[in-house]
Amino acid sequence: MSVKYPVIAAVLLLPALVLAKIATLATYTGSRCLTYGGCTPFPGAAFGVLLGAALVFMIAAIAAPETVRKPALAVQVLLEVVATGLVLAYP
Repeated sequence: MSVKYPVIAAVLLLPALVLAKIATLATYTGSRCLTYGGCTPFPGAAFGVLLGAALVFMIAAIAAPETVRKPALAVQVLLEVVATGLVLAYP
């Protein structure tokens, strides 16, 4: 497995987060929250932990032996999907 796959997954996380936030704000609840306030607070600590863990697994997918790279990449992508889902859950 090449080193580029974990890096590509990490780079594509930012556009995924932006699109998730746009999709969330496009809903009735999201637009109402943006206009009038009173939103549920975003769990920033959980989001930070998810991104930190994804970073650790990205480094493992790049630097670890070949037998560990594929599972580390899978966990990295899973953590990034969960982080994107967290953004989708909170307007």
